[in-house]
Amino acid sequence: MKLLDVTKLFAAAATLTAALHGPAQAAEYPSKDIMHIMPWSAGGGTDTVMRSFLSFAEEPLGVGVNTQNITGAQSGVGTLRLMKSRPDGYTIGSLTWDSVITVPYNELVPGYDTEQLAYLGAVTVHPTAIIVRADAPFTTLDEFVAAAKAAPGTLKISNVGIGGVWHLPALDFAKQAEIDVQHVPYPKGSGPQMEGLLSGETDAASTSISAAYPAIQSGQARVLAVMADARSDEFPDVPTFKESGYDVVWGGFRLLATQAEVDAEQRAALEAAFAKVFDNPEFQKVAADTGMGAVWMNAEDTAAYVKASQEKAFALTDELVADGLLSK
Repeated sequence: MKLLDVTKLFAAAATLTAALHGPAQAAEYPSKDIMHIMPWSAGGGTDTVMRSFLSFAEEPLGVGVNTQNITGAQSGVGTLRLMKSRPDGYTIGSLTWDSVITVPYNELVPGYDTEQLAYLGAVTVHPTAIIVRADAPFTTLDEFVAAAKAAPGTLKISNVGIGGVWHLPALDFAKQAEIDVQHVPYPKGSGPQMEGLLSGETDAASTSISAAYPAIQSGQARVLAVMADARSDEFPDVPTFKESGYDVVWGGFRLLATQAEVDAEQRAALEAAFAKVFDNPEFQKVAADTGMGAVWMNAEDTAAYVKASQEKAFALTDELVADGLLSK
């Protein structure tokens, strides 16, 4: 009888312990470091910006964020790894324009489906720009066009992948300006792309100002124009393509996402922590000093933004394919 009573006592104690501590333990998320998949090469614009952002996110998260560069297929290889990751809330990834537009449109990676992703928020939104070396013979967009027309097929504009985020804008621009230029891809990212520009391999780079910011700040490069509706508050002296008569409006973005089946409460915790980074004055200073184009959008707005961007880009890409300027 005493043995039975002791057994019941232990059972009751176990039940009480579970009741008191079970929910608290379940709520302790995150409780270990988070892996961040970076689908572009180390040292490039996206790698640099997102590492910086996530270093600030460690405080509100309460854990570390460890970045792993998994490159290939214009961000498709790393993003597929994110899609196939365990949905336990401990793997996130950076996405770019190519991740949600170029890769799925061109079916670059088997088994790739953006429906396997849950967006957590947008960190940057930035217009496409044409960047040249500081010692380039053209100082304005009109001078660049004139040089291209004077020597058809000789000027080289770089991008980070055929049919990708910086290639399509350059194609659209060349079409409207009626110029014949070479389009040179640097599929490993903006780091090698900028090295190619500064070394003289190419004449111009189709990229973002943030990706070229170090070279611009050091006086090695300059911006001819941006593909935006209006001039940037951060770079008020840089004209738009529209000011030269070209209705070319393109841009890129950097997002954070996780596997689609991750628990909704865990996704909300990640989103809230990332949003808090934008309230940090130190981050805002870094964002201003580096020209990263920091813009926060929550998960819901990011999903809507991606959908609208896909619809626009797919339609324009179809036109370029129909015109023979791009092959699918």
